[in-house]
Amino acid sequence: MGIDIKSLPKPIRAFFNGIGQVVFIENVIAGFLIFISFFIAGLEMNGWDFGNWYSWRIMVFAFIGVNLANLVAYLMGADRDAITSGLFGFCPNLIAIGACTFTASADAHGNWWSAWIMLIVGCILCVPLQMFINRFTNHFGLPGFTFPFIVMVWFFTAISFQTDLLAVGNDPVLRTGMNTFLENGLTGNGGSWMTGFDWNSMGWDWGAMTPSHWGLFAINAFEEIYVADGFIASLIVIAAYFWYKWDFALKALLATGFAIGMGLLFGADMGQMGLALYGYSSILTVGALDTFCKSRINSGRYWFLFFLGLVMTSLINFGAQTILGAFGMPSCTIAFVLAGWFILIVERVMIEQAEKKALNKNA
Repeated sequence: MGIDIKSLPKPIRAFFNGIGQVVFIENVIAGFLIFISFFIAGLEMNGWDFGNWYSWRIMVFAFIGVNLANLVAYLMGADRDAITSGLFGFCPNLIAIGACTFTASADAHGNWWSAWIMLIVGCILCVPLQMFINRFTNHFGLPGFTFPFIVMVWFFTAISFQTDLLAVGNDPVLRTGMNTFLENGLTGNGGSWMTGFDWNSMGWDWGAMTPSHWGLFAINAFEEIYVADGFIASLIVIAAYFWYKWDFALKALLATGFAIGMGLLFGADMGQMGLALYGYSSILTVGALDTFCKSRINSGRYWFLFFLGLVMTSLINFGAQTILGAFGMPSCTIAFVLAGWFILIVERVMIEQAEKKALNKNA
C-alpha cells in the first residue's frame, strides 16, 4: 500500500519540502532522503561516533530551524501554500546547518551557546529578511534564491569581529581556521592552467589518487550544498535527485563535472577542489535554470544558458572567494545567486529580441 503524500499533515510536508527546496526539489520523499543524509554527514564528519552529540547536531538543528521558520512565517501571515511548498524553509535549513559549521571554533573553546544563538536568531530573522529580499528582487522579475541565507551568515560573521559569537577572543573567523580565504585563498594553488594538473602540489600523485579522492572532487559537492561534508551523505542526496527526476539528477552531475573541469583548466586551488567547494554552486545554478527559465527545456537557447550559467558560476566562484575573503566573509552560495540572476536576465533579453524579430517578420 503506497503512501498518500497529500494526506500527510501540512507541517510535515512543509518541513520536508523545505529541505528539498534548497536544491529546487518539492518532493516529500526526496526531502526525507536529504534529511537522512544530514545524519550520515554528521557521522562521517565525526568518525562514525553514534554517541557523539555532534554526530546528531546537524540533523537536530535542521529539524528545529526549518520548523521554527515555518512557524514564524505562519504567524506573520505568509501564504499558506508557499509555506507548505517549503519556500520559507530552505534558507533557514542552510542557516541551521551553517550554525553547526561556522561555530566550530567557538565549540572548541567551550562556547556551545554560539551555535544555538545562530540557529534560533538566524532562523527567526531569516523569514522577514526573505520577505524583504523577495519583494525587492520581484521588482526585477527575479527570485531571491538563497541570498537571505548569505546575508544572515555575513551578519553573524561581521558580529564575530567584535564579539565572541563565532570565534573566541574577538578573533575574526578567517583567522581561526574556520575560513582561511585570506591566508590560503589569496595565495592558493593558482597560476598557469597547467598548475591544476600538478597533483603533487597537494601531496598526491597518480598512484596515490584513490577512489575516495575522486569522490571528494565529483560527489561531495551535493552535501556541500547543505554546508556539510560527507561522501556517503552526498550519494544519498544524489539518490534524492534521481527519485525526483532522473534528467534533473544527470544535469546536476554534469554541472559538478563541468565545475571540476573549469577548476583544472584555470589551475584552481586543489585543496578547495578536493573539498568540493567549487561544485555546489554549479549544481544550484542548473537547478535554478530548470526551475525558472521560460525557454523550452532542452532547446538550443536552454543549453546555451545552461553552459553560460556554469561558466559564470565557476568564474564568480574563483573571484568571490578572493574578494570576500579579504573581509573575512565566506562566499557561501553567492556565485550561484549572481550567476542565476545573470542567466535569467540574459534569457529575458534573448526572448524579447526573438519576439521583436517575429513581430518585424510578420509586419
